[in-house]
Amino acid sequence: MDLRTIQSGGGGAAGALARAGLAALSCGYTAATAARNALYELGWAPVHRLPVRTVSVGNLVAGGTGKTPFTAWLASRARIAGRRPGILSRGYGPRPAGADLSDEGLVLFDLLGASVPQVEDPDRVRGGGALLAAHPATDLVLLDDGFQHRRLGRDVDLVLLDATNPFGYGRRLPRGTLREPPDALARAHAVVLTRAERVEPPVLEEVFREVRRLAPKALVATARTRPTTLVRADGATAPLLDVKGRSVLAYAGIGNPRAFRGTLEDLGCRVVADRFVPDHHALSLREADEIVRAASAAGAERIVTTRKDLVKWRALARRPDGLVAVDVETDVTEGADALLALVLL
Repeated sequence: MDLRTIQSGGGGAAGALARAGLAALSCGYTAATAARNALYELGWAPVHRLPVRTVSVGNLVAGGTGKTPFTAWLASRARIAGRRPGILSRGYGPRPAGADLSDEGLVLFDLLGASVPQVEDPDRVRGGGALLAAHPATDLVLLDDGFQHRRLGRDVDLVLLDATNPFGYGRRLPRGTLREPPDALARAHAVVLTRAERVEPPVLEEVFREVRRLAPKALVATARTRPTTLVRADGATAPLLDVKGRSVLAYAGIGNPRAFRGTLEDLGCRVVADRFVPDHHALSLREADEIVRAASAAGAERIVTTRKDLVKWRALARRPDGLVAVDVETDVTEGADALLALVLL
């Protein structure tokens, strides 16, 4: 039984007992978060500002909102507008062997290239200084996953909410996936409802109304996740039609694996097996070999993964021939112009 099953209410009697333990831990987490936020609200904790426009792209829940493709979209649009963005992140999770960036950083590098510099540092204030020192032409810093990191000041707070589960089962970590209570959205300048394509219009409208209630002053935009191509470990691409009608094993170490499985089904894949692991999971060669055997036993013709997981497969000494990742893009379908005007002011 994994944590996602327990958080979502499954697992029977054992799950209920585990949820009771997690609820006790959530009380401590909630108290600590509230105390920390109070220090900033009262001005008792110092806030350090960078000398350039700083925009946070963050979450209310722990992962799973499509933040990486959205950050790539935002950086690309900023460059088109003549800005010189840089990305500052904590660098969650272990780095793949031989890499200078985390899994998300490597994906952003694949998508944006060296023209958008990146610095990863758990101390965001120190990292911001390093980014500007190494790349003095940078005039826009995108603070990746920064909504709760209040020590570094920002001009704009963007918060992404997954429309399929915007409020993390309504419970705080670790009982649910909320990092802060929903009313923390009042701090946001803009809220983007991602994966809007995965919910029915009445459901999306209900989420929209709730966000309006929680953040009445915020701009609210909607975004869709659009598969674009298949990517092999060597970087070669293939059309999405290559997996249509094929039996596949789905492998993902992301915050919302169910959305990934839904994407594969939308593409016409027959998902005959899956292996979903925690977000930022470090894939070992032994695990990879087990996955290959599981795919063979299930009759899967392909192992299909995410772009973020592909960078980990790529670092292994050997990889299966049928391994491909589904590359996706974010399309901001409503509110894009207003969102960019806010960011690029």
